[in-house]
Amino acid sequence: MVMRSHSTPAGSLPITILTLSLFAIGCEDTAQTAESGLHTVIEDSAGVTIVENVRPAPDSRLPWEFGAQPSLSIGSVDSGGADELFQVSDATRLGDGRIVIANSGSSEIRIFNPDGSHDRTWGSRGDGPGEFIARGPSAVAPWPGDSIAAADAVGRPRLSLFDMNGIHGRDVALDANRGNILDVLPNGRIVSKGSEHFNRNAIFETRDLVRLETEWSVLNADGTLYTSLGRQPGMESYFSEPWGGDMVHPFERRAEGAVWGNLVAIGVSDGYEIKAFAADGSLVRIVRRDWDPQVPTQAEYDERAPWGVPPVDAYPAFDQILSDAAGYLWVREYRMSDEEAAVWTVFDPEGRAQGLVETPEGLDIFEIGTDYLLGSAEDELEVEYVQLWALSRGSG
Repeated sequence: MVMRSHSTPAGSLPITILTLSLFAIGCEDTAQTAESGLHTVIEDSAGVTIVENVRPAPDSRLPWEFGAQPSLSIGSVDSGGADELFQVSDATRLGDGRIVIANSGSSEIRIFNPDGSHDRTWGSRGDGPGEFIARGPSAVAPWPGDSIAAADAVGRPRLSLFDMNGIHGRDVALDANRGNILDVLPNGRIVSKGSEHFNRNAIFETRDLVRLETEWSVLNADGTLYTSLGRQPGMESYFSEPWGGDMVHPFERRAEGAVWGNLVAIGVSDGYEIKAFAADGSLVRIVRRDWDPQVPTQAEYDERAPWGVPPVDAYPAFDQILSDAAGYLWVREYRMSDEEAAVWTVFDPEGRAQGLVETPEGLDIFEIGTDYLLGSAEDELEVEYVQLWALSRGSG
């Protein structure tokens, strides 16, 4: 699971974004923008803000633009150097413009200067302090106090903390059941997803879907439990006769989440509803958006699972949630394949829908700044690249 950093780099562009004007005050506020036709209703229910949004027109787009090409692309085919990447799991941009890459294929953290040249490499494979097991580090993010936190691979619940020069400071041991790190809150508390909880025998005993569960938690900076955010629906699995074992459903619905400012946003993709929790576990906001459920066709079942699969009521409502450095929440529409355009509904810090954004083709986004996207991409030879794309948030 990827940690997302939301620090704002120096020299970032001011945000001029489509805004919604409230013109009713009270327990139910209504917001609407004439230019876009978007409509939002905000209610207060027992201290929980409920934000109801209409769906932006499918062919509409916010007046935001990305560069025609990435402004920085790190990666090579056969240089033999640090820019030859393998199994990149995460990346983050520091305030000085350097790019920190979790290169899990070599169990290293690789640092690149703003011009793309290699600066230094931290960590290695091993069991010692500041070392990572196979497929680690799984994530990197700035840590309060001018440090970098790197999560080890799933299977060893541990954070390693480095200073900006790569000197290992200490390790933070995490509860074994809460080792899947999602992100770090601004105050240094850690948001984690637990291991999947399910009865494997139930999968073998039924041909219906068996829903796994994950416990989401907020941990203290020392790795101890601060509060639980409760169990959320996880993977949908079933028993496959041809394969003789349990399989994940091809149209899997599950919980997605992100740190959203000082909140933790969690949405279960069975429907279009995202709940935002304070760090103490209290529910403070519910964001909803109109959604037209579509049922997979038989042809799509045959394409994705020709060996047979239990049917589902609808595709997932979305398949990823991120937040950006300005406090906006990005929710990606469900896609049948990576070849489809990635279209996101963007919500402002209060949960009001702003419109749709289509991000560069083939980019798997790690981080969204005020004026950039940072993510990974592959070419036709499956060579990996970490790319920085300029983002201009035009007025609307």
